[in-house]
Amino acid sequence: MKNDEIVEKLNNIHLQNFSLEELDEQIQNQKLIFVRDDKQDEAKLLWIYQTIIEIHKLYRNAFKLLQDKSYYQAWCQLERIEITIHSLKKHFTYDKKQYGLWNIEKAVKNLQVLYPYRLFASSEILKKKKKCSVCEKEISIRNSCGHIVGEIYNGEMCHRIVTEAEVLGISLVENPGNKYSVTFLKDEKTDEQIDQYNYDTIDYLFDLINSPYEIWNLEVSQRELKKEDYGNIGRNDLCTCNSGKKFKKCCMTKIGEKYPHYEFILTNPSNKTLLTNTLKNRNASH
Repeated sequence: MKNDEIVEKLNNIHLQNFSLEELDEQIQNQKLIFVRDDKQDEAKLLWIYQTIIEIHKLYRNAFKLLQDKSYYQAWCQLERIEITIHSLKKHFTYDKKQYGLWNIEKAVKNLQVLYPYRLFASSEILKKKKKCSVCEKEISIRNSCGHIVGEIYNGEMCHRIVTEAEVLGISLVENPGNKYSVTFLKDEKTDEQIDQYNYDTIDYLFDLINSPYEIWNLEVSQRELKKEDYGNIGRNDLCTCNSGKKFKKCCMTKIGEKYPHYEFILTNPSNKTLLTNTLKNRNASH
């Protein structure tokens, strides 16, 4: 498959009119030929194309998971996209118009902002043994193989494979190196994991968009809760947040507090009915 054909398909990747798996397989077959002939630059270029395809596959999957309300699984996909984009940027700099990457990167960051996850379990790990992914040689301070982590060899990125490790400790942090480690509650009776988080903000967005390639943006500001936000509710009336408590013992105590306000901007909402709506929850309003 020629480079021009690959580029043409990648330029139209947002149309979703061809199989990403088939394109990836065709590129892989060509890459193996370049590796066999020791054409390293050509093989590296095909790795770039494959990485672009991988980003789109992950993003489409994350979008589908969010539509299905599989929130944590989608969160993990968003983290994988972030890591994959970081790897790609070491070897390929893209602009706002190339292959939809800029819009995906922006959407991933915005979606991560919308998530209610705030605390993560960070593990301190001692990596006792590791080997090179290229030559499989065991690596240590005094025993290097010469392959550089993050560089491309034979059309694949070099990394270290940990073969033996020891967990030294676990801490709760707000800005983890590993965003997969979200903290969840556990049911004391069944010992099953409980997802205690509120995803209303994400649900609100996905009521407005249908396609992973629909362009949208997010503006975040801080607003203050005011008495008039609750209409004519009396002190002894049931609170409008459906907590079952009287207003004076519930949201009335929060008047004057600051809260994040999320405003979604859709570039082409022609097929949508947009309504002004304030979500009555502790996380956000729109």
